[in-house]
Amino acid sequence: MLTQSDEPPQTTTAVAKSALPILPTVKLTDTATPLIFPRHYLSIEDQRLYPFTLHAKPLFDRYAQRIGTPLSDYTFANNFIWLSQRSGFYQIIEDCFCLFSLNGHCLTMQLPPLGSPDRQHQALTACFDIMDRYNPSPYLSSVEFAYRDFAQLLDSERWLIERSLPDYIYCTEDLIGLKGNAYKSKRSEINQFRRAYPNHRMEALGPHHWAGIRALIDTWLRNRLKYLEGDAIADFFYTVEQERKAIERALENYDTLGISGLCLIIDERLEGFTLGERITADVGSVLVEKTNFSIPGSAQYLFREFAKTFADCTYINVGDDLGLENLRRVKMSYRPALFGEKITLRRGPAS
Repeated sequence: MLTQSDEPPQTTTAVAKSALPILPTVKLTDTATPLIFPRHYLSIEDQRLYPFTLHAKPLFDRYAQRIGTPLSDYTFANNFIWLSQRSGFYQIIEDCFCLFSLNGHCLTMQLPPLGSPDRQHQALTACFDIMDRYNPSPYLSSVEFAYRDFAQLLDSERWLIERSLPDYIYCTEDLIGLKGNAYKSKRSEINQFRRAYPNHRMEALGPHHWAGIRALIDTWLRNRLKYLEGDAIADFFYTVEQERKAIERALENYDTLGISGLCLIIDERLEGFTLGERITADVGSVLVEKTNFSIPGSAQYLFREFAKTFADCTYINVGDDLGLENLRRVKMSYRPALFGEKITLRRGPAS
């Protein structure tokens, strides 16, 4: 699941092993407390998938704790803010939390079934049966962000396994201390920022910052557009719109999601903000960070100050690089201690 390397693992494809028979039935968990599902659901033949709303958070958290992975994808908040309200669905299958994503006419899984290892394989088989019944082609059925070690449960079945973009994971003390020659430029940028902007301060994020955050995003967007040309503009707008929606959902449900954040205030104007959470008790996560990049050193300063809020964590996960070379360079410049490897799963050809 976690690897040490000088470079993030590259995406590759591999095929593994022979197939087991598909289990046609779907079982709900047996628990002491009866599960209460929403009244509305997506119906796929005899199976009901329920909307992935805030009401699902306690249930998701309970099952995610059984996995205990330090990957950024395995928290309720991360999935909730990046899934629009109509596209996320879930069901409890073989005592596992199964999270689906509906995008147009394609049903996929965000994560592998979350539960005990002795039940995950059966749940996965049932989930693929559900996806295959909905999708026009079985090749569209997939699990998008499986932790690497999940593949060990698939020894008896034929799968197409593709390595996905890994998470960048850092030692918290490295991000706070920035010691040694490796971080010399970071220290210099922070010191220059502090000298140039003595009237700065950090504030814990709260509802009174929402308007300032939205204004900053607009400023950030205008500044970025100055450096883009041609086809890059369309791709940029799609990515930015997705991120804007995610930030709005995070702000609208800030307290309920249990996330935290900081704002950078310069001369009484909000010039940066960041949002994060804890993946596990020992791993912090940075979900979003934005600064006015016309202010040199502000991003480095905000990043370090937010890292301090996770001082009791051994690691901080900042997610993947989206396949963007510039973002890869920035994340590599902070010297990741580990890479959180992920894989995408599809069924292979029948043997």
